[in-house]
Amino acid sequence: MQNEIHCQSCGMPMTEDSHFGKNTDGSKNEDYCAHCYPNGAFTNPSETMEEMIESCIPFIVEDGVFASDNESARKLLTEFLPTLKRWKKQGMIISFKLKDGVSAEDFLIASDEIQESYLSKCKGFISRQLMIIDGVWTDWVIWETMADANNSMEQSMENESSKKFTSLIGEILEYNLYPIERAY
Repeated sequence: MQNEIHCQSCGMPMTEDSHFGKNTDGSKNEDYCAHCYPNGAFTNPSETMEEMIESCIPFIVEDGVFASDNESARKLLTEFLPTLKRWKKQGMIISFKLKDGVSAEDFLIASDEIQESYLSKCKGFISRQLMIIDGVWTDWVIWETMADANNSMEQSMENESSKKFTSLIGEILEYNLYPIERAY
């Protein structure tokens, strides 16, 4: 499994162009297969890794190359899928400046509110750190998976504490998700 290009969601080997998913502009997506990411989005964005494992077991067993029974396939997938991009723990980093006139004190109150009422209750939330240097704030949130991070961002638009928090932010300097290779 190591030397082939694999879908970074289900682990399927991608050996032909038709195996690769598509980005929203129709271009080939190099990370995800046509089953998981057909049109610039995951087919099932809220799917957990455990659900993906269960849905992949029949294909692994039918193929018969890596496992010939359900338990062997489950063991293989349980070891392999966490190494893939979609299922690695994700660090979400957002760097920004506050709107003019917003005090650090008011912002920290809003930050505490979003933490208590929203983030700490989101599926897959692990931890959060808020930093400031020279007027630039950095909010660093660790999630169980990329899907958890993306789902929290989508759902945050409906949360009142999230709306209040984001209303205090001016210029966003960076927004990225990074797979965490190792935590100590």
